[in-house]
Amino acid sequence: MARTVSRWRRHPVLTVAGCLLVLAGVLAVVRAIGTQQSVERAREYWSEPQGDPEGLLYVALGDSAAQGVGASSPDKGYVGLLAARLRTSTGRPVRVVNLSVSGARVADVVEEQMPQLEGLEPDLVTVAIGGNDVRRYETGRFAADVDRLVAGVPPGTYVADVPYFMHGRWETDSAQAAGTVRTAAAEAGLVVVPLNDRLRAEGLQGMLTQTSGDLFHPNDRGYQVWADAFWTEIARTWG
Repeated sequence: MARTVSRWRRHPVLTVAGCLLVLAGVLAVVRAIGTQQSVERAREYWSEPQGDPEGLLYVALGDSAAQGVGASSPDKGYVGLLAARLRTSTGRPVRVVNLSVSGARVADVVEEQMPQLEGLEPDLVTVAIGGNDVRRYETGRFAADVDRLVAGVPPGTYVADVPYFMHGRWETDSAQAAGTVRTAAAEAGLVVVPLNDRLRAEGLQGMLTQTSGDLFHPNDRGYQVWADAFWTEIARTWG
């Protein structure tokens, strides 16, 4: 017993480091489980249209951010928040058809989500996509997919550029990708939502206080910032 205690005393740094590694591993597992539960909860919530069938039709395209992953409930994501603001500003009921899918990239929106617009006559369409493309960024492919996106969405669609990432190379890639989206959307006559600049302005404090437990998706406070970015542009018509 004395010999064991002696070894622990001789290597306190190694002991602390080992404990920290174990703790980090446990936290990673907890975050992964929490994110998966949020994904499943959001997918179930948005699997059916939400709101009044006779209301203004709001259609959302995008990825897990449009699903509201990371929020305390799916309706606290930016799509739900925008629907609530639209109801308040117009005094009319709103129906939300959320076609977004967690994990989607720009090509997925073009090939899987946009075809579902057929037969719909939306009063409002929003698109926020590109974050998953940045994680595996290919400049040429991304630009080509964005061209297909902006050519196929309805006139007047509100297109957010790519969210800001404060993570080394991701910061550079997200800025470049955001510029690609802004240019293409503007040339197509669509309404550009400068999400990247809005999130960049939040800085380190935003990263620390506006992300969920997985340190990637926004939390309720973060989604308020996303909704504000969209609403600044939408309010020019609907406010």
